[in-house]
This record gives sequence, C-alpha cells and structure tokens, in this order.
Amino acid sequence: MYKCKHFKVQELVSPQVYQKYGEFCWKFFSDLLKIDLDTIRNYHGYGITINDWVFGGKNYTQCGLRSNLDPIVASKKTLYCSAHCMAKAFDLHSAYSNYKLYKDIEYLKVHGLLRAVRRIESRQSTKDGWVHIDEFDTEFINKLEVFTA
Repeated sequence: MYKCKHFKVQELVSPQVYQKYGEFCWKFFSDLLKIDLDTIRNYHGYGITINDWVFGGKNYTQCGLRSNLDPIVASKKTLYCSAHCMAKAFDLHSAYSNYKLYKDIEYLKVHGLLRAVRRIESRQSTKDGWVHIDEFDTEFINKLEVFTA
C-alpha cells in the first residue's frame, strides 16, 4: 500500500471519515491515485492543500473523500454519485496559483506522467477557486476529459 509523501491521510478525507477509520483511510484510495497526487505536487513545486482541517483550518473539510454524513452529501435531495464519495476525486488548492496547477496537471497527463487521473473540472466551472481531479473512467488515456459540474 502506497502512502503519499506530501500529504497526510487526514488531508484526503473529511473529519468524520478520519474520526471513524483513522489510518485505515489510506486503503480507500487507489495506489495510482495517491502516486499521482505526489507527482502533481513534485512537478508543481508549490504547496497544495486538499483538506486543511487537520492543521486547524476551516476552509476545506470536504475536498477529498466525502461520506453520506458530510454536509455537501447529506444536503442532496437527488441522486448524488460524485467521485468524491467513491474515493476517486480531490479538489486541490495551490499555495501559488490554481491556474498554474491546472496547466501543470494538463502537462503531466499529456506527457504520460499521470496514470490514474483521467478527468479535470473546467476552469469556467471552478472559476480557478480550486482544481478538481478524479479517476472516473474515460475514453482517453493520455488526455484529460474536461467536464463542467
């Protein structure tokens, strides 16, 4: 089992998920997705935040794995099959520039350096407030599918 070099497991899950499962949370994510997170961080060269609650932050608590008890999911009134609920997605926040982070991820994918990440949310959808990546299956291998939420 691979454990990220640049992220604590608490950064990848909501507080409720970590409280119940602790370090077992590493097993929820594919090794390839965790390796891709480290590859992105290494190439980007700047800090990346997923969830900040473990550091006392209050801005990001549901940017990785979300459970049925987390507010974003619990508030849904219709069917909700987000990649976040399946341990297949992250919302990334660059300490430098989310635009640069988006472009870095595109570069890494085109050059075959990301093996799990297959989709990225459009910049028009996120307004550069975050960069959503996930490993939902697509028709493409070395190209990102850009989608709007």
